Order: sequence, then structure tokens, then C-alpha cells
Amino acid sequence: VPSCAEGGVLGILPGIIGSLQALEAIKLIIGEGDPLTGRLLLFDALKLKFRELKLHKNPDCPICGENKTIRELIDYEQFCGITPDDDYDLNDTISVKELKNKLDNGDDVFILDVREPHEYEINNIGGYLIPLNDLPDRINELDSSREIVAHCKMGGRSAKAVSFLKQAGFKKVKNLAGGIDAWAEKIDKSMPKY
Repeated sequence: VPSCAEGGVLGILPGIIGSLQALEAIKLIIGEGDPLTGRLLLFDALKLKFRELKLHKNPDCPICGENKTIRELIDYEQFCGITPDDDYDLNDTISVKELKNKLDNGDDVFILDVREPHEYEINNIGGYLIPLNDLPDRINELDSSREIVAHCKMGGRSAKAVSFLKQAGFKKVKNLAGGIDAWAEKIDKSMPKY
């Protein structure tokens, strides 16, 4: 599953919901109106319909119930896969310009694309496709003696791939900083983006 940053959202939805949240905050600040406290508003963008559910407090809720067990927030960035693993070294990255120079110079660089097949069909730079989730089962397809540059859409999944390969004993493996998005922005502006 792509990270929240890579998977993205339909751009207009955060605007609509954000405006509603701002309106709710204003009502709470001025103490007027009927705030959504205790209610859940559902928005169906395809049908442009709102629906409201009334919620009752759960006395066994681990956050707000009588016997609270959750007292702090989770690490949201780690949960969504936005940041690389702790053992990920920022020196394990290569810029799109550095990769382009290596390719232009004829260097022996193996490009590993860890995105999903449907993403590969949209755009690719000729890399060898092994989706991140398949990497443990297909690691034998990689030659650890070659320089490997892993990439995905923005760099999150490929950072995980680099960490995994390093733990598996690969020494010459780097993550393409910014992923194929950076390639499309800085190297091949004609490449479709998604």
C-alpha cells in the first residue's frame, strides 16, 4: 500500500472538508450555532450529498472512556510511511541529475522500480519492476555486485526497499531522491505525472 504522501487524495476534498472544519472552529470560538459535537458528518463527493450520524460516547473508549489506555498520539509520519526507517542513511540517496549523468556516461547502473504495475504503465524510466511487497520473494532476481538505484513515485517506498536490501547484504544500493516525480520534473518534462 502506498504511503499517504504517495497515494494522495483528490485535491478538492481537503479544501471542502477543511472549510467545514474552519467553520466548526469559528462556531466553537464564538460560542454560537450548532457545532458537530457528538455527530459525524459524511460527505459523498460523487453524489454531492451530506449525511449525518449521531454518535454516543463509548464508556469503554481507550481514549476518552472511564479507563483510558491511550494517553499519547502515535507517530503519524512513521504510521503513514512518510519517513524512512531508522536505519536508513541519507547518504544512500542519489539525485535524478546524478543518475542521469551515470546513464549518459554508460555506467553500469541497475534501476529497480518498486512501484505497482499500474503505476509502471503510466510512466517509467526503463527500470526493472519488482513491487515493494514482492521484493522479499524476488530478491534472488537482483545482482548484489551491481550498483542498484531503487525508485518509486516520491521516494518513500524505495527508501524502504534500500533499507531492506542493505539488511540483506547489498552494499551498492541507493534511493532515487524524489522518485519518478523528480525525474519528470527535472529530467523529462514530457513524462506524464500521476
